[in-house]
Amino acid sequence: MQITKVKIKPIQDKDRLRAVASITFDNELTINDIKVIQTGKRLCAEFPKHQFVKNNNLEYIVPLNPFIRKEIESKILTAYEKQTRMLVKEVV
Repeated sequence: MQITKVKIKPIQDKDRLRAVASITFDNELTINDIKVIQTGKRLCAEFPKHQFVKNNNLEYIVPLNPFIRKEIESKILTAYEKQTRMLVKEVV
């Protein structure tokens, strides 16, 4: 499966939440509500969680190996950085 589309919605005025992302695989399957979170010195992607089980850290979407998690996170963070650079240019 290939990631064919990444959509980023920047979020303003939230402590650690920087954006919400959606990714599409092979133009056929979309995963929504992936959060871009600031953790210490870096950004990371947090997959959707059910409200009831948030305290147990159970995600709806679970990458089954470190490679696919890193691949998804990399695509999301690259799109986020690209979009934030574009927003900065528009303001200036």
